[in-house]
This record gives sequence, structure tokens and C-alpha cells, in this order.
Amino acid sequence: MEITYNIMYIWEYIKKEDMKAVSITTLRSKIKYFIDMVSESSEVIIIPRNKEDDAVVLMSIKEYNSLTETSYLLSTEANRNRLRTSIEQIENKQTISYKEIEKAIQKIKK
Repeated sequence: MEITYNIMYIWEYIKKEDMKAVSITTLRSKIKYFIDMVSESSEVIIIPRNKEDDAVVLMSIKEYNSLTETSYLLSTEANRNRLRTSIEQIENKQTISYKEIEKAIQKIKK
């Protein structure tokens, strides 16, 4: 169930982005252009194949790492709960600045 949740989250993220679909023929003829494009942006290129669910995705390593990290962070219920709590604290302005933490540490050290 958790894996399905992660995949659906990632799919929703990818769908929100402006995706381009490029045929294999077009990709072959302009491969450097498309590789440069995904490397310099967060764009994702879909390369369709014979069947709809048999497509390939071309994306930058930064984008791939980001999606992988997001999947990992959402992989357990405990992590999801921590993230939700953190987001709620930020939204409710229940945060402490780094400077405030440093001051508190300095007081403890005295």
C-alpha cells in the first residue's frame, strides 16, 4: 500500500510539470538538444513506445534524485507523519529561527 502511495505521489508530481512527448525518431535526430534541455531545466520528456504504458522518461539526474528522495521520505508512515507535522508547524508559525537556537545554546553553555 505504501509503495502505491509513493508512486501515485510521484506520478502526480510529474503530471503537474510541463511534459513533452517526443518520438524516438525525433529524439535520435536531436538527442543533444533534448539532453541539454532536461539537464538545464526540470523538464521531463516522455518517449512513447508501441504501447501507452511502455514509455520511457528522460530527465536530469537532479530531477531523478529529487524524486528518489521524495519517495524515500514518504516511504514510511512515521516519515509522512513527521513531514505533515513540520508543514503544520511552518503554516502555524510555530518555528524557531536558527539565531534563537544559537542564543539558547549559548545560555546553556554559560
